[in-house]
Amino acid sequence: MEARPHPKDQFQHQTIGQLMGVAGYCGLFLETCRDFETFKKYNTGGINLEISVVDLTTGEVKPAQQIRVEEGWTVEELKQYIGELFNLNSSCMRLLRLLELDEARSVIHLEDVKSSLKEVLFKGDVFSSHKLHREQLVVPTIYVSSDSIDYQKEYKDSLMYRYVDFYFNSILLDITLPPPQPEATLNTTNVTEGGTIMKIISINYEEDKRKVQVQVDKRITLAQLKEKLVPLIGVPPTGFIVYGISRYGESKYEMTDLDEIILPGSKLIVRLGRPLGKRECRIKLYLLQVNNTDFCKYMMESIVAKGTPVREFKKQIIEEAKVQGIDCVLELDKMRLRYKRGVYPRAVYLDDQMIDATKETHYVEPLKGPEKKKHKGQMQVYVIRWHPSQCSVDPIEEIILDNNDPKHVIEKLSELSGVPTEYIYCAKSEPFPVELSCLDIENKLQWYSITSHRLYSLELYGDGDVIYYKDNRETMKELTDKERSEIHKAEEARMKKISECMYQHWL
Repeated sequence: MEARPHPKDQFQHQTIGQLMGVAGYCGLFLETCRDFETFKKYNTGGINLEISVVDLTTGEVKPAQQIRVEEGWTVEELKQYIGELFNLNSSCMRLLRLLELDEARSVIHLEDVKSSLKEVLFKGDVFSSHKLHREQLVVPTIYVSSDSIDYQKEYKDSLMYRYVDFYFNSILLDITLPPPQPEATLNTTNVTEGGTIMKIISINYEEDKRKVQVQVDKRITLAQLKEKLVPLIGVPPTGFIVYGISRYGESKYEMTDLDEIILPGSKLIVRLGRPLGKRECRIKLYLLQVNNTDFCKYMMESIVAKGTPVREFKKQIIEEAKVQGIDCVLELDKMRLRYKRGVYPRAVYLDDQMIDATKETHYVEPLKGPEKKKHKGQMQVYVIRWHPSQCSVDPIEEIILDNNDPKHVIEKLSELSGVPTEYIYCAKSEPFPVELSCLDIENKLQWYSITSHRLYSLELYGDGDVIYYKDNRETMKELTDKERSEIHKAEEARMKKISECMYQHWL
């Protein structure tokens, strides 16, 4: 196909400047034909149109092609001409015109077949009063479909309307999906009676997930999107959760407002599980066993209503742990729930307190006996007995303090150990888990006794703090090189485990 001037064009030897004269703007219409075809007569006052055919079997809106028609034609004559050019049946043809005013777009149904093109295309047009429509500063776009069944439907109920409306009111979303469940089905285009459409642009399969780019109506709500995803996932909307990813991808958040409008370009992650209901929060639970090498172990995720008493939540945890087959023994009166900050166990929640919905992670800590902390004014402190004569420590225990008076602390340590208060020496350490080698305990900590002038420097601030203590009558053991090496190796392995755990929990 080649472009060439009309052989009878009397202006073919003139320059563009000569043709334009003093005009500041000039529109050019390029017409082409094959060698065996002849150009149709070009009439001054004709109208340039862009024709885009809509394939109702796939929903594809095909690229527009420009044609030139007569200003005096009726809509019916335009249909016949389009039918000839594009090999379509004009008797069941539907025409839609795109109207753009400022940033607003609307689609007009050209249904009055007796109206002239001048009336339907330029009536009320801002250019018509100045007769600038002849200059064709903006070429009208006409969307065309030809389908005998769809043509019988009311305009707003037709596939034609839905596809064109979707074409102008759609956005792209990137969604990560779990592997399909048995009931999942895959369709590239999903059209519902309500008219909302979701079209799959691309899908990439990875080991345990699928990355899908979809085109959806920009007015779609979270509830509507979940309905559209059901065929892809194979479970009902109540069986999966949608997470939004923050702008820079550093965090994700659960989307719970079903009326929320999805933003253009959103990146979403879908996971199987029960979505949150109103006034519910999702809490990740970790098993805390301070004397185990694997002291911080993920248990499960649990959903609890805001305002639930801690004791009721404990009952729920016990039942859910049984159902999920979690390997731990939990008894209602021999367990505690506490805030987990990174890997650090902090505030202990009492049974009559309400669940703190602002905290997303909690520790479940099995106890040897009933909870000894009875009110908020008390403080739970871990204590580690240091044996200088053996260069070793006892398993971690705890004491409950009524106040942070150092003398009260030493009295509690004496009750626990049986060592008279005058022989108790203690030192404040960093919170659990402690990264302090047995080889450094004696010399790196600042030890205090009940007679120390600076005993107030214990600086206990809250639940989960750690105190080392010793019987000062013990003398420091002289280690052989072999013993020192063995202790060093064991302590390095312990602290490596702690470091790995802290890194995993972003601390």
